[in-house]
Amino acid sequence: MPAIEIFDPMRPDVLKDPYPAYRALRRHRPVAELEPLGIWVVSRYADAQRVLGDPEGFSAALAFGKDATLLDDRGPVRRQLNLKFAGDAGGVVSSSDGEVHARLRRTVARLLSKPRLDVVEPAIGAHAHGVIAALAARGEHVDIVGDLAKPVAAQSIGALMELPDNVVRVLAGWADLTARALDPGDELSSVAAGPRVMRSNLASFRAVTAFLNAAARAAPGGPSGTAGSGLAGSWREADTPAAREEVILAVLQLFQAGYETIVSAVCHLMAAFVIDRPRPPGFPSGPDLSGALIEEGLRLASPVRATLRTAVGPRTVGDVQVPAGARLMVLIGSANRDERVFEEPGTALAGRRPAHLAFGAGPHRCLGRMLAHTELRYIVGALATAGAQVSSVAGARVSANILKAGYEYLPVRVAWR
Repeated sequence: MPAIEIFDPMRPDVLKDPYPAYRALRRHRPVAELEPLGIWVVSRYADAQRVLGDPEGFSAALAFGKDATLLDDRGPVRRQLNLKFAGDAGGVVSSSDGEVHARLRRTVARLLSKPRLDVVEPAIGAHAHGVIAALAARGEHVDIVGDLAKPVAAQSIGALMELPDNVVRVLAGWADLTARALDPGDELSSVAAGPRVMRSNLASFRAVTAFLNAAARAAPGGPSGTAGSGLAGSWREADTPAAREEVILAVLQLFQAGYETIVSAVCHLMAAFVIDRPRPPGFPSGPDLSGALIEEGLRLASPVRATLRTAVGPRTVGDVQVPAGARLMVLIGSANRDERVFEEPGTALAGRRPAHLAFGAGPHRCLGRMLAHTELRYIVGALATAGAQVSSVAGARVSANILKAGYEYLPVRVAWR
């Protein structure tokens, strides 16, 4: 059977529930070309880990660089998904390799260092408790997505970078729109919607530029990273168009990654372990929510379901020969449920080994792991403390695009204490 008939990433119904297709791919076509789309899929854990861990053989810069798009002319609406995660002059962490990647990664690492997280953690906790207290005062009906996950995630990543509220609002709207533009079932993924997406991109660039200019004026002098987020110092030191674009892109990508991933993870953790459900055997609950439970939730949900790499020369993946220039869709969501690696892969079990790939692998492994754990622990813990019971309400809607998945709407009824 052609691989595209098992897993078609341009079908919204498949993206919203991909696990049967993932299982069939792992069994029958673990490394295969989706011929109409010009991309390959990699579905098993060992193969995914190998591709992600070999940046010299499989390039992120080529996969997400200039003119990286996914075209689909098969339906009545021509779809064009923009996969370019880089600027015209400057680079970005997720779409770079080698020394350039190492340099850009150091900039982002300063923002996500433990000392920086220690500074903002009290604010994250206070905001989560404040949002939940306001929801408790409002009534029993709550949308986990819009009422809880998005406000806390946006403010948390905003606090980390010291972004003002008006910039946080612009970037949250931009992140929501770009996620829709990668959803083949959404009107924003059509070729005709390109100008609207471009206007949103320009608005986010302008908002970040204005913020950086104001921050640099307010805190003149001093090396970058010595106080606060260090963004003002990085902006002052950026003396070329490419360097300035890199700082802007670092802000945009960190916000987008921190916001989208946390929103998705909160909703999946709530759906899997809190709403209508007792805690799984062997795990604590409520304020004692363990890191192990968070890790299992991330493995099961894999908010980042896929990423891309391009083969640099002919390569062998598994037992399949992949040609030079082949673009590989590494299915992290499938790898994290590979029965060759994980016992009872669809069940939450404590003490899992080996590590899941929800944060990636190799030199591009996500730097935001500690931030994600902090936010998830506070959000779920605060809700468990304030709510005696969380029950489902009809109408939940799953959202998914070719790279990430979550919920568009997750209504619940909370019996507040």
